[in-house]
Amino acid sequence: MYERSTQSGYGSQSGSYSSYASSGRAAPTNEIRGADIIAEYLVKEKVPAILGYAGHGAIGLLDGLYKQTDRIRHISPRIEQAAGFMADVYFRLTGQPLAVYASTGPGPMNMMISVANAYYDCSAFFLITGQVPTTQFDTGALQDDYRYHGDMSSMFTPIVKKSWRIRKVEDLVKALPDAFSMMRTGRPGPVHFDMPYDLYMRTAPVSTPDPNVHGNPLNWRTTVADETVEKALSLLAGAQRPLILAGGGVRVARAYDELRALAEQLDIPVYTSFMGKGALPADHRLNLGVAGVWGEYPATEAARNADVILAIGARFNDLHTGSWLPGYVYNIPPTRLIQVDIDPEEIGRNYPVEIGMVGDAKAFLAQATRIARAKGSRLAYGSPWLKEIEAWRMDWRNYCEPFERSGEVPIEPRRMMADMAKISPPDTIMVDDVGNCQVWSEQYWHPRVPGTHMTAGGFAAMGFGVCGVLGAKLARPNSPCVTLCGDGSFMMTPHAIATAVEYDLPAVWVLQNNYAIGTIRDLQRAYHDGREIGTSFVNERTGKLWNPDFSKMAEAMGGRGIRIEHPDQFGDAYREALRSNVPTVLDVVINRDTGIPITGTWQMPPIPEVQPTFGKRKVR
Repeated sequence: MYERSTQSGYGSQSGSYSSYASSGRAAPTNEIRGADIIAEYLVKEKVPAILGYAGHGAIGLLDGLYKQTDRIRHISPRIEQAAGFMADVYFRLTGQPLAVYASTGPGPMNMMISVANAYYDCSAFFLITGQVPTTQFDTGALQDDYRYHGDMSSMFTPIVKKSWRIRKVEDLVKALPDAFSMMRTGRPGPVHFDMPYDLYMRTAPVSTPDPNVHGNPLNWRTTVADETVEKALSLLAGAQRPLILAGGGVRVARAYDELRALAEQLDIPVYTSFMGKGALPADHRLNLGVAGVWGEYPATEAARNADVILAIGARFNDLHTGSWLPGYVYNIPPTRLIQVDIDPEEIGRNYPVEIGMVGDAKAFLAQATRIARAKGSRLAYGSPWLKEIEAWRMDWRNYCEPFERSGEVPIEPRRMMADMAKISPPDTIMVDDVGNCQVWSEQYWHPRVPGTHMTAGGFAAMGFGVCGVLGAKLARPNSPCVTLCGDGSFMMTPHAIATAVEYDLPAVWVLQNNYAIGTIRDLQRAYHDGREIGTSFVNERTGKLWNPDFSKMAEAMGGRGIRIEHPDQFGDAYREALRSNVPTVLDVVINRDTGIPITGTWQMPPIPEVQPTFGKRKVR
């Protein structure tokens, strides 16, 4: 069964158009510059900040923003991609898109990494990049991207929801409201303007447009017929081993309360994809954690034994499913899948569905809870299933706890993660960077407040956490904001400390220092019989492991830096970092040979899949 719901469209407000172009004469008093239209529109959208790196292709835009600085904060990170990462995390926490800008040529290219990262993870910001003047198109002028493919817009097109080629000032009147509507609706995503820099200064006899009335995401809620929801609930409540899967779509929709209400009404356990981590508080009795190759054992074991799964906003990618190999994470079929997603293309993409519904996660969960309460729906065969799950939880706790008390040197990562969990206040915002640090967080960070954990899933760009944690601090200035990062990712974007000091964004960087690109080195060990090359940081002259002194780097940029080599030092240093109100780097030397437990599998065809190191494959 597959149901497609209806969705309302959005309107647009187009102002008056004119062929007028400035020719050096004084502009009439009713004319407005392109830069002023953009700045005034950002104010109307209540955009609180614009982030970017100045260049000759952006000075016109900056001139328009100059008189709006009392309403729009300007922040200049030390590289363009950092601006994108910050805006990405800000949107994930608030649902409010920021504006991001770059000049021409290298600036937009530097921005592409963070734009793609936001696009893959359904996060959003408004990006505007410079272009050569309209009078210099196709001339080969400085940074003119004229060869073969035409312009910067064509380069951004695959990684944004839409790229607009602005060719006259009047274009802004319709394009701005449409862009802000598009990036926030359906699956959110970044949008892009390719803006010739003479149009910032040219004028047209138009007015700054108002935001689209129908651009509010509340007007884009999709609905599913009650009869279809009733069938899904009947299948779920009548199962012997049912589960609810909360994917990243629950986070995007901010449907945390609705998820909890449905789970508690049905008394059905909830597990998540990595992108959905923390959708239910970690200490909730129905929360099993994350399932996948590096998932938490209770979640992975439950998923491969379930008979019915209700999946909401989940893509079923390779890391989550164990590369779709039966028995490692899923057995679909015979497990019956009920799938809900706002994007019809995701329904049945990787697994066949028993019931498919196209709908917004928040609206669907509220609707399902209403119907379940009215009918008194509740898991009919709950006790044996819940007892079985509790036994898996105990197995996992018995396995993890000795590591969490470890006094070994170099530091056992699980000891460090356990100390972080004990010390961090409930409202702590955790922004993972990419690498082994990310996977330690996947298994051992336990969010107590929904929506406080962020990670880079689809594109998985290194630097996301190192820079993105500053976007978290912008969004939640009164909450501790922490990134768990590796030495590899930190060295890609260490300038984030300078930005934090300059703009008073006192985040904490917990740097797991293992002198390696650890994830890739571990793959070499697993797949290539230990033939390691290019993955350890070694001084070529001495042959010894080498890294910069990260604590001194932080101090040189005006922050605090502490090197930690013994586990008993970590707790006090971390507690002080959270309290200090100063950007702080904790350089934590961890055991570089500690493997991350595999509870599922992953495969890089044609190489055979790795086997679980905790738990075992079970094909039904």
